[in-house]
Amino acid sequence: MLKRYYFIFFLSISLNTLAQTEKRVISEISQITVFLNRAQINAAVKTTIPVGISKIVVEDIASTIDQQSIKIGGKGDFTLLSVNFQPNFLNKKTKALQDSIRMTEEEMNTVKMLLEVANNEQNMVMANAEIKSESDGLIPEDFKEMIDFFRTKLTEIGTRKLQLNRQLRELTELKSRLEKQQNTDPSRNMPLGDIVLTVSANTATNADLSLTYLVYNAGWNPAYDIRVPDTNSDVQMTYKANVYQNTGLDWKNVKLTLSTIDPSAGGTKPELYPQYLSFYTPPPAQVYTRSAKVSMEAPMAGAMKMEESNDMVSSANFTQVTETTLSVNFDISIPYSIKSGGKPEAVEIRQYTLPADYKYYLVPKYDTNAFLVTKLKDWEQYNLLPGEANVYFEGTFVGKTFVNGSGTKEELLISLGRDKKIIAERKEILDYKARRTIGSNIRENFGYQTVIRNTKNEMINLVIEDQLPVSQDSDISVSVEDISGAVQNAQDGKLTWELSIPPAQSREIQLKYEVKYPKDKTINGL
Repeated sequence: MLKRYYFIFFLSISLNTLAQTEKRVISEISQITVFLNRAQINAAVKTTIPVGISKIVVEDIASTIDQQSIKIGGKGDFTLLSVNFQPNFLNKKTKALQDSIRMTEEEMNTVKMLLEVANNEQNMVMANAEIKSESDGLIPEDFKEMIDFFRTKLTEIGTRKLQLNRQLRELTELKSRLEKQQNTDPSRNMPLGDIVLTVSANTATNADLSLTYLVYNAGWNPAYDIRVPDTNSDVQMTYKANVYQNTGLDWKNVKLTLSTIDPSAGGTKPELYPQYLSFYTPPPAQVYTRSAKVSMEAPMAGAMKMEESNDMVSSANFTQVTETTLSVNFDISIPYSIKSGGKPEAVEIRQYTLPADYKYYLVPKYDTNAFLVTKLKDWEQYNLLPGEANVYFEGTFVGKTFVNGSGTKEELLISLGRDKKIIAERKEILDYKARRTIGSNIRENFGYQTVIRNTKNEMINLVIEDQLPVSQDSDISVSVEDISGAVQNAQDGKLTWELSIPPAQSREIQLKYEVKYPKDKTINGL
């Protein structure tokens, strides 16, 4: 019997010692580098490590973590034995919402019970009134006293039921909102996780740990605001980033760095293999009687990496641009808060004043409106990425355009929208249009007249674009009769006119050509 007591005593000591070897801590996020797809989180932990082997559990880690990207650095007289990540389905964020729904349901049940009591009480009063009215011969004074009693009692019960029904309605609406938030906000349902560090120390010591890891469901998209006061002014461009994240963890007052790297694109050079040619032999037809589904699950990453290591203006005024060999980084010194699952946060990166050359472009074959376009030279120095832009012309929002920052041309063209003060009309020249059969060929004549009028009070520089059909067969020929001095591109048939039109004046251009082809053939694209 004494040995059993000793065993229980020592077992109790062992369990207490084991419980004390696990220490739960919270990391402090110091910086987040947001890539075009994914983000890198840098965090720090300060704690104490006891003697022997112990576990440090770093709580509130984003559940979308890339486990193979975890890197641990630190200072202190201890040895890091292992690093593991484990999801925590009882994290504070998820549990708080679930507790709110549960407490609301309990309050609803209490109110429903009180309503049932009130209904039963009302039924008893009414039943008692019927008994008295049938059994008692009441004199008028007693009858009046009974009526006053029942009126007072029923009024009190009715008032109480109204209050209870109001409470039940409010609680039902609250529960509906909580459930809607739980169902529509995916980040609310995402469990956070823990990074578990197993460490060994010969003596109790202080430890300064640094954590670095990648997370999915985060990134940023480039966007722009383009403001043009008038066609005699420079372009004012605001370069912005729409930063989003749905990691399950809110980012609160963190320092952001925006990087142009896209980790999902991969960094391995493609390889060329021999391209063999052979005749194609179709395989024999096969009849399948049934199909089977095969599912594959990716193995959980277990290997972790470890590293040793011994402060009215916009955010654009606090952004430093750093160019590396493979990317451009925008370091923003003021802190930002970005909620998980919320709307993207607009972060201003840079503000540019760009010298611009303005011209109007007109493609009357497809659109009779002229478009104001600005040409930007040496645009590579601004590190622009492809993105949507809001255009403001003369202080008014005129629409959206697209900035193609990945082009290879020396000039970057940005469309600033339509100008309806430039009027164009393109119509067929009916006197020229004809179709004739000569010998074995058909000859068709086509003619178009375009009239452009400038109703503005200033001269405009206008580029007009049209086209000639291009033959891809020696039996089809295109003969040009009149292109009004246009520059012709023989490869694609594009015609370009550059005109300067004074205010309140018009210009006219003509396009005439003939197409010859065999009469027994049908022509596509004519």
